[in-house]
Amino acid sequence: MVRAADAVAMPWRNGGGVTRQYVSHPADDRFDWRVSVAEVAQSGPFSAFPDIDRILVLLSGHGMVLRADGAEVPMRRLDAHRFAGEQQVHAELLDGPTTDLNLFWRRHAFTAQVEVRALPCEVPNGQPGLVFVVEGSAELPDGTVLAAGDLVVLDEAVGLQGAGTAVVFALQPVTGACL
Repeated sequence: MVRAADAVAMPWRNGGGVTRQYVSHPADDRFDWRVSVAEVAQSGPFSAFPDIDRILVLLSGHGMVLRADGAEVPMRRLDAHRFAGEQQVHAELLDGPTTDLNLFWRRHAFTAQVEVRALPCEVPNGQPGLVFVVEGSAELPDGTVLAAGDLVVLDEAVGLQGAGTAVVFALQPVTGACL
């Protein structure tokens, strides 16, 4: 489990902002998967992550429009968007800064799914499964309480108690991938 206060602040690859890294597996720049929360203070380009796919979930702010390859994707609070890390994406903020939850994964090694869920909820089996509490609190079967901004990595399906909202990511290894 990673508490919000323990997430490690680091600059974006392109120097355009700050992200708080919650977990990286393995814990280096050649990760197979990673979860972080980006603080986006101004409009601009996303950092490039070749061979990586990613899902962005807008946690707070008035929204943004993502532009890539001639398409526009409007993002509002708790919207999720999946895209390739090498894609040239530009974010235009709508009326101020945003905070974004990001899951990155090496596409040859994993596939990923995301759901925004109301608590209490069942978390399906992921290898791993990740739960980020957006608001309220969640309680694990062992009694551990997660507050807003906390993340837990699970290796089995569980039922979460509590009240609020959580983002649930499920990663599955690609059959035959060497990890």
